[in-house]
Amino acid sequence: MLLVVLAVTQLRVFDAVVREDSVLEWGEVFAYGAVVVISARVAQRTHGLVRVAYGLLAVAAVGAIGEEISWGQRLLHLTTPESLAAANHQHELNLHNLTAAESATRLVLLAAALYGATLPLVRRPGPFVPPRALVPAFAVVVAYFSVRFAFLSTPTHAQAKFSEWPEFLFAAAVALTALSTLRGSEASAPSPADERVTGRDPDHADPSPSLTAP
Repeated sequence: MLLVVLAVTQLRVFDAVVREDSVLEWGEVFAYGAVVVISARVAQRTHGLVRVAYGLLAVAAVGAIGEEISWGQRLLHLTTPESLAAANHQHELNLHNLTAAESATRLVLLAAALYGATLPLVRRPGPFVPPRALVPAFAVVVAYFSVRFAFLSTPTHAQAKFSEWPEFLFAAAVALTALSTLRGSEASAPSPADERVTGRDPDHADPSPSLTAP
């Protein structure tokens, strides 16, 4: 809501917040950085499908960071090749701003946000279900990109740059979902004290049934 007010009344302040390499973009980068670290930790502590999914999520987050900072182009003062600049909406060294990829990128974000906004309402939180408290954050992403697809095929500058806010919310919500999964895996793991009491390594437990006196 604050960004909407700024866009209407204080366009310079709005531009300062949503422009490249500013508050929201770096907030998104740091959020995806947290996704990388936390997801890698989840993958390390879990097994099976959860390990694979969070390993892939960590890789995807690395890609998202690269895309957000145009793979270091502005930091390293790299020049965009002419062939790529001609096809890139912002003339930058990234893929998500390619004319052919922009709609697909937004559609992926919309689908992922719709998943995050609806599934917690019908399923208990878990490795593949975000906490219910994050539903509003995902819902903002759904609302923005739904309006963008339905009514803003040619958005104004302010309408287009407003996307920095839902994109940041999405990254933060994914990071918090991964953190919730990590805490769940830590809570379910036996403590060192439990291991000493049982005298067994939980990862190498004896599969044979124990024999007890009747």
